[in-house]
Amino acid sequence: MHVRPADPDDAPAIESIARAAWWEAYPGILDTDDIDETLDAVYDPEFLRDAMTDHDDLLYLVAETDDGVVGFASAQQTWADEVEIHTLYVEPDHWGEGVGSALLASITDSAESAGVDRLRVGVLSGNHVGRAFFESNGFERVETRTAAFGEREVPEDVFEKPL
Repeated sequence: MHVRPADPDDAPAIESIARAAWWEAYPGILDTDDIDETLDAVYDPEFLRDAMTDHDDLLYLVAETDDGVVGFASAQQTWADEVEIHTLYVEPDHWGEGVGSALLASITDSAESAGVDRLRVGVLSGNHVGRAFFESNGFERVETRTAAFGEREVPEDVFEKPL
């Protein structure tokens, strides 16, 4: 497996992975309309290409295997001492194969190189797969807030990990 910076040409693969991961993890947490609307807005290939090319401060990574791109992540230094992980998704057929861990390791290396003190990530409270992943990688829940999806607000747990 190889983790590398994402390229605008990776946008269709990222969209596909996001759709598969969201439909695996979020039914029962989010309404189907909210899932569709968010995926259409946030993972539209043109939106992704713009995000990758227009934001120098946004780290966008993909993980590749012989099967092609099977995971992606994005992160950003939001404070002098903090990097926030915005996304980290793996194709569900590749869950448990170390893809997420490899992406997280690359984000951690980048954060340490930038001299930050901690990583931070929000995970929908009902996303047991995401919660378990971050907890098993040394993150601890520090607060719960709400995230808006359409007209609905859902609880989101915020996790941090000191570096």
